[in-house]
Amino acid sequence: MGIEAVRSASPPSSLVVARRRLALRLMIIALSALLLLGAMIVALGSGSQSIAPAEVIKALQDRESVKKSVALIIHEVRLPRALTGALVGMNLAVAGALLQGVVRSPLGDPYILGVSAGGGLAAAATTLRIEGFPQNAVPITAFVGSLIGALIVYAIAWDGSGVTTTRLALAGVALTAMIGAMTTTVVVMSVQGGGQIIFQWLVGGLYTAGWREYHLILPYSLAGFALAMLLATRANILALGDDMAQGLGLHVEWTRFLMSAVAAVLAGSAVAVAGLIAFVGLLVPFVARRLVGSDFRFLVPACALLGAALLVGADTAARVTFPALFNLQNIEFPVGIVTALIGGPLFLWLVRARRAQW
Repeated sequence: MGIEAVRSASPPSSLVVARRRLALRLMIIALSALLLLGAMIVALGSGSQSIAPAEVIKALQDRESVKKSVALIIHEVRLPRALTGALVGMNLAVAGALLQGVVRSPLGDPYILGVSAGGGLAAAATTLRIEGFPQNAVPITAFVGSLIGALIVYAIAWDGSGVTTTRLALAGVALTAMIGAMTTTVVVMSVQGGGQIIFQWLVGGLYTAGWREYHLILPYSLAGFALAMLLATRANILALGDDMAQGLGLHVEWTRFLMSAVAAVLAGSAVAVAGLIAFVGLLVPFVARRLVGSDFRFLVPACALLGAALLVGADTAARVTFPALFNLQNIEFPVGIVTALIGGPLFLWLVRARRAQW
């Protein structure tokens, strides 16, 4: 009788497993936040003038408690760049997670699928070819270009019965190459009018990132992240397959369009301030999915934090580590080179290992 009472009092094993899984996921998200915080502190302290972590934290807490030169470097030079980089990384990673949910493949990256390229062309054309075009409207045009790029790739890969990952990847690579050529043409035609500024769109960088760029991307990042979280439940149902999702009452194509549109908002705003940074949307969801699983309620925030940490760290490496490694103190490497060196081999491995499907 006593044993039965103990058994009835103990929770079911499935409930215990679910609680442990939830605790593990929340712990990983918390650790990701700490990783981002550490990357930010390192970024704020690294540069031509090194600043100790304790001094960085002190300056962030009270600007008047440190030297004016230190406060100026942190608050006016490095902090806006680090915050902008964090938002760019977050946007690209969350956009990648959404696109992977749309195509049900780890190859669903904004750069690979032509989303970033479409946004880059739109941003370049409006910035360089339309005199007096308002800067605040650039992310909107980049969003339109990103969405058009995504729709074109999807239409090319569609054969009437569905979309295969191979066709989608090939269509994305081909469209990215074509749009890249168009963007380069726009730059060449606009060199005398300040075309060198568009260099960051071609290779991906945070050279000019300041408070203006931060305030430019912030509303799109917040809105995109909020919409991604609202679509998380629908994305989980979509992952069950079209037939199962339709059986559960989900409008499959409408959900795909909404997820693609949110991804375009995130990727387009990132492109508008940082250019064509490759493979963040491929690498981060790949890692996050192995840490927290495929539940978008946890995958989206994990991707946001890990993507932000990755790009802040990559930008620090491009700005400080790589120039020191090659003894080029006066040259800054584009952050897109660092992410390509990390994410490129992963892309080749996914294709080689034939892990293009879930």
